[in-house]
Amino acid sequence: MEIEFNTRQLERCYTSSSAAARQWGTAVGRRYLERLNLLRQIRAFPELYSYSNLRLHPLHPPYIGKFAITLVGRYRLIIGPGETDEHLIIYEVTPHYDD
Repeated sequence: MEIEFNTRQLERCYTSSSAAARQWGTAVGRRYLERLNLLRQIRAFPELYSYSNLRLHPLHPPYIGKFAITLVGRYRLIIGPGETDEHLIIYEVTPHYDD
């Protein structure tokens, strides 16, 4: 799948494991890289539902139209479909309860 990043920081964290570890800590940074590598191997957005370990689920306002994938603990990866089924947008990594 083709991946687009919402910010340069998210892209930098994907291309550099040390940047990801600095941004979110070692465990979350490592899982972020693992999840994105898996997403790149998937052909189309609907296939994501067949990977139960991702725990993909739609989000409520203010994130209508976006989905969350569990990373580690309370951290989640916010994604959304792109213009086609083969395109995905990475929006952010955030703690679930924002505390």
